[in-house]
Amino acid sequence: MTSSPKQLQWMKRVQVPGSTKVDAPTPRERLVAALAERPRTVAQLAQEFGLAQPTMLDQVRRAQRDGLIVEVEVPIEQRRTTGERYYAPTVPVIRQTDRELLEPACRALASEMANAVAEQRGDLLAAFAMTHLARDGWEFADLWPYIHEMVFRLTLEQIDDVAALATATSHGLAWVEEVPDDGETEFSDYRQEEGIA
Repeated sequence: MTSSPKQLQWMKRVQVPGSTKVDAPTPRERLVAALAERPRTVAQLAQEFGLAQPTMLDQVRRAQRDGLIVEVEVPIEQRRTTGERYYAPTVPVIRQTDRELLEPACRALASEMANAVAEQRGDLLAAFAMTHLARDGWEFADLWPYIHEMVFRLTLEQIDDVAALATATSHGLAWVEEVPDDGETEFSDYRQEEGIA
């Protein structure tokens, strides 16, 4: 019997209380975020990121191949020439203003979940103590990513209208969070990330 490869889901790390660092967006995320503002051409993206057009074209092709962006139609009056190709993201980009609207409800839900975890902690620890993992020297904290994913999946199974939307994408990028550009992140990091000289 052959096992299918595990499908990993991407999760953006964000600033949490007590932390002073927000992970810098990856070049891939910056590309998707730039296209969220409005559909753009390779030439427009190359100018914005300060890259040569062939380099930018390569990055756009990779992102399109991976399903992160898609070619879209734009009104004729927005085109400089008829042959221009415009691209837009296939995943939502959460802007600062969106985050401010969503965060209060998310915080309230997180508070309820934290209370539920605290109430169930004893049962979780007791169950963990009986596993082979505990006998093999693993700590309960080592199991937390599994518990997090399991609880999330089981919760979605109980919410009909959300569960259908929670399927993993082939590229693993479910959403991008807009992080203000502090000038330290270079799009050329994409070349290092992808092994491009």
